Amino acid sequence: MANPLVSIAVPVAGIVAAKLGTKAAAAGWGAVFGEEAPTVQAEKAAKKNVAKRRKQAKKDGLPKSEIAAIKDPVDEQPVWKMMLWATVSGVLLQGLRMAAKRGAKSGAERLTMRRPRPNRG
Repeated sequence: MANPLVSIAVPVAGIVAAKLGTKAAAAGWGAVFGEEAPTVQAEKAAKKNVAKRRKQAKKDGLPKSEIAAIKDPVDEQPVWKMMLWATVSGVLLQGLRMAAKRGAKSGAERLTMRRPRPNRG
């Protein structure tokens, strides 16, 4: 990859493919299971929500047993769903990223390649 355009296009294509692939996988997960995909952002948002609900419960004066009963829905998710998401988000998206990088490399090289002089005999 001596051409600077190729060296710029390949990583950008990988990043774009990863973003689009993650969104597509999360949308597919929602369509199949009817729930939000267990992404890192979703887990953080759920933990924030649980902390907020516990804090409100303390302010409302609920007993400690009821406050302890407020659980994180991520903790109640089956292991097989977590394993499935890890497979989908890992292997599938890595393959998509590799394909995008290869396509961008070949496409950019084809666009920037010098054409031979016309044969005028």
